[in-house]
Amino acid sequence: MFSQSVVVIPAFNPSNDLILYAKQLIDKGVPSIIIVNDGSKPEHQAVFDQLAALPACQLLVHEVNRGKGRALKTAFSYIKEQQLAVKTIVTADADGQHVAEDVMALITVAKGSPNTIVLGVRDFDQDNVPSKNAFGNKLTSRVVALLFGTYISDTQTGLRAFDFNHLDWLLDVSGDRFEYEMNVLTYALIQSIPIHEQAIQTIYFGGESSSHYKALTDSLRIAKQLLRGFIFKKRFK
Repeated sequence: MFSQSVVVIPAFNPSNDLILYAKQLIDKGVPSIIIVNDGSKPEHQAVFDQLAALPACQLLVHEVNRGKGRALKTAFSYIKEQQLAVKTIVTADADGQHVAEDVMALITVAKGSPNTIVLGVRDFDQDNVPSKNAFGNKLTSRVVALLFGTYISDTQTGLRAFDFNHLDWLLDVSGDRFEYEMNVLTYALIQSIPIHEQAIQTIYFGGESSSHYKALTDSLRIAKQLLRGFIFKKRFK
């Protein structure tokens, strides 16, 4: 069921929990994991050394921090250039918000829905969701619906499944940081690429997260890209 699938995880200064997470994915049946070290500090090298030692893990390295979008595209380029025998590509965050069971559920749905983007969507009405995250996501969902005519309940989810045939345009979409993921959705909406929502667990942690989402700065980037996509329509890339 899970053969010909790969999970891509961009990581910046991850904790040891990422090692456990990778092992959980492998135990659930994920045959291949690509970890991108996005310019992490030297004190985190031991984490990446242990990840690289896992038989299912391939480690890619940015010497300096280049952003989540660029890290994803580095992995996508590797998949394409190495001609890996995969049909489903899942992106997941390094902070443990995307549990292994939800990753496997996305793979299952994606395999039954070729050429469809599958989004792992969270429930922002739960009590454990920080108010700024709930507000930002709900606002963005409404803006997307207003501009593009489609309501997406979790526009900023990092848990997504793509078909191998999506690689070319995923590499062409602009953005090097968190705005990249919104650009991907904007492109998909403009090009009428099917999008399916799959409910997942809603998990947030206190303190600094290894996803390193900066609410104000990245929200402004996202808003800018939404408007850009709306204005340029078919010329958006």
